[in-house]
Amino acid sequence: MADNTRRDMKMLGETTSVGGRYRNIKLTGESIFNGDVDCIKLYNTGEVKVMGNLKTEELKITGECEVQGQLEALVVRGRGEVKVSSGVRMENVKFTGNLDAKGDCEAGSIELAGAFNVSGLLSADGLYVKMFGPCMAREIGGTTLRVKRSKATKLLNFFMFKGDSNLNAEQIEGDVVELEHTNAAIVRGNRVIIGQGCQIGRVEYRDSLDIHKSANVKDSIKR
Repeated sequence: MADNTRRDMKMLGETTSVGGRYRNIKLTGESIFNGDVDCIKLYNTGEVKVMGNLKTEELKITGECEVQGQLEALVVRGRGEVKVSSGVRMENVKFTGNLDAKGDCEAGSIELAGAFNVSGLLSADGLYVKMFGPCMAREIGGTTLRVKRSKATKLLNFFMFKGDSNLNAEQIEGDVVELEHTNAAIVRGNRVIIGQGCQIGRVEYRDSLDIHKSANVKDSIKR
């Protein structure tokens, strides 16, 4: 049954609007919402700022999206930058660019080519990252975690990111954990691969552990 309380919205240029419930939102230019936004789809080309929470089934970005509250989305696609001042809950993410969250970030699947900065826990059933810049999270947890440095790092750092393409985390835990160029105090998993450029304090593993010759692991324990 159709939701007659929702309406479509299109904004072009430098625009400001109140928050509210919408069906499909299409933005081109610089847009500001002064309040919470609840919509089915939000397509943005340019810059959009939500001065509140953003809830949507589909978020597609080419440019920048800043949310002053929480972000809740089923599908996230595009390239650019997503900045959230509170927690993030997403289901399926395929994104090129930068993800910045000032809280926890929960997802079903994240495929990210770029960089991230999560001040809390980053958790996902599947986390697949090609690092184009510095990545950071207090803790990372999930089922399958694969973090590698992109071969295009030097070129993309010149244009987009400042800092080396390394992952820094206090603790990383998953069933399958594959890491490159990672600095972490503790890594836990069933099957763990510590790749090149890693500096790890302690690895706790159940089934197997593979350590690259260039990696440094101070201590390893089979549970």
